[in-house]
Amino acid sequence: MTLLELVIASSMMAVLLTAVTLVLRTSRQAWEAHEGDYIRLEGLHATLRHMVRQVRQANAVTAISAAGDNSGALTLAMPDGSTVAWDHDGPTSTVKCGVTTADQLLSTNITGLNIVGYKPDGVTTTTVPSEIQSLRVSVTVQLPRETNATRTYSSWAWIRSW
Repeated sequence: MTLLELVIASSMMAVLLTAVTLVLRTSRQAWEAHEGDYIRLEGLHATLRHMVRQVRQANAVTAISAAGDNSGALTLAMPDGSTVAWDHDGPTSTVKCGVTTADQLLSTNITGLNIVGYKPDGVTTTTVPSEIQSLRVSVTVQLPRETNATRTYSSWAWIRSW
């Protein structure tokens, strides 16, 4: 092998290595972006499922935030006599829950939690706990991959023991 062949082979290897490095870096950036969205959407789903499951088991609503409050709170009386509470903390974008008080972290990166109580007709909203037959829980997250991209998922739940 001559020196010229060695220089050409080395140059080709450098170009190939540079191309592979760019492809790997781009793939990793895309993977990290999708993972960020996925983590936030999983937190959204987990929060919504947790709240709706508990609402369906509850005896009654004992406290609820205003329908227009995007940083909502909810307290339920459970069949075993305990009280379960949820509260969204706007500045930290977290949802906390717990027995008696909302002091345990449930989910992070939640930018909005809206809880609306409905009378038995399913149309009229109310914040009077004794009049609430069903709830609509809406959870919002901000996706990091896109500018100002938000996702809001909602679910309805009936109070079984109403």
